[in-house]
Amino acid sequence: MDTSRRNSFNTRKWTNILLAITVLIYVAQLATQGKLLLWGAKINSLIEKGQIWRLATYSLLHANIRHLMVNCYSLNSVGPTVENLSGPRRFLAVYLTSAISSAATSYWFCKAPAVGASGAIFGLVGSVAVFVMRHRGMIRDAKEDLQHIAQVIFLNMVIRLMSSGIDDWDHLGGLLGGARVSWLIGPAWKYESMASDSPRIFSDRPPLFYLTDRKRKPR
Repeated sequence: MDTSRRNSFNTRKWTNILLAITVLIYVAQLATQGKLLLWGAKINSLIEKGQIWRLATYSLLHANIRHLMVNCYSLNSVGPTVENLSGPRRFLAVYLTSAISSAATSYWFCKAPAVGASGAIFGLVGSVAVFVMRHRGMIRDAKEDLQHIAQVIFLNMVIRLMSSGIDDWDHLGGLLGGARVSWLIGPAWKYESMASDSPRIFSDRPPLFYLTDRKRKPR
């Protein structure tokens, strides 16, 4: 039982940490009477004046308790899956890259102020989609998994389009950002043979591996 609990925590360690940080920051927001401008909301005019850091901080903030609960539920649902498939370092790389990608897309295409972690969470969904597509020959129900992911994204988009005050550009930016970085850094499992008479091994070779490996080889 103790080993099971430890393994369960290890596969979602950074998901738990991100959830805790998100909740603590929201409590701090309440303590300052919810001054989102002070905490780092995405405000285009201020970013244009040089406050680039708002592209990183806006995903830590939430407009209200409902906004917070929906994003915490979503992160808790998809986060452990990505962390388990990719490992902690790649999980964090996908999450942080997706957060910045969503903020940048929102900055370019939406003038309204924005806050929220939903763009980063959409990036995690994009990461799962890339994993399933890349390993569809190894996953028994890959087609069904992709259809389920597509349905989740479609329904989420429909719900958000029917709601007012929601920035869909940051969701799209996060989704594409998460998919792109996952394609680059993996995981990308495949069978390889070191020699013609040797047994095949299971190795992780994403595109980034070949780029870095080429630089290491002497010319």
